[in-house]
Amino acid sequence: MRRQDYELNRMPLFMQIKERLAQDIWEKKYKYGEKLPSELELAAMFGVSRSTLREAIRALAQEGLVSIRRGLGTFVTGNRLDIRSNIAELHSITRIIEQHGWTPGTLNPIMWEEDPDEELMERLQMKAADRVLHVERVRTADGRPVFFCINKIARRDMIEKLLHWDMDGSINEYLKRECGIVVTHTVTEILPIQSSAEIAAKMGVSKDVPILLMDQIQYDRNNEPLFRSYDYYRTDVFRFHLIRTPRG
Repeated sequence: MRRQDYELNRMPLFMQIKERLAQDIWEKKYKYGEKLPSELELAAMFGVSRSTLREAIRALAQEGLVSIRRGLGTFVTGNRLDIRSNIAELHSITRIIEQHGWTPGTLNPIMWEEDPDEELMERLQMKAADRVLHVERVRTADGRPVFFCINKIARRDMIEKLLHWDMDGSINEYLKRECGIVVTHTVTEILPIQSSAEIAAKMGVSKDVPILLMDQIQYDRNNEPLFRSYDYYRTDVFRFHLIRTPRG
């Protein structure tokens, strides 16, 4: 890709190069432990200066994707599971895991019906104190727990379908396939929390590992609330990014 192609993007040039190299690493073009081409070779490949390329490599190193060894070169590092996603984009956890080359799975799925509290009734715009379906499960990447999710569903048509769900894969895809219901957007509150002993145990981490909670209301194209989800992400596995631009 030519330099001018990169410059059309609002992201700084070195960040664009960094993202391209990171994508190559995620797609296993450069495997763990492998040495990257030299700065001179990479700069020529991307049509940028060596200083720009050096900034990109430094950014990769700060994210733990490469290790710079003086006199030896730059190497793809670690065997850690590292899942990256744009926090502004609406993707299922299943898709995010698959995009990184791992196999998604599900552990300890369970569901039951329960009475909603007043807050949930208000957030889901419930008109009567109907029971809601509580769904919780742990999602895995190559068998490793990375994500814990609780869903609260109030609509009876959705509940009737979900009672027959095997609880594997994306709940959004299941609702789309079985109910014709499409989640078009969410209203999300993002909260860093200290995990409880119960959540830490479910996610396979110690209580010292911070957990990122996304408390979300999922909406359809008519702006009707569909369900509430509490999504708990391991911060030692997930890395979210967001591109911000000035207004006006």
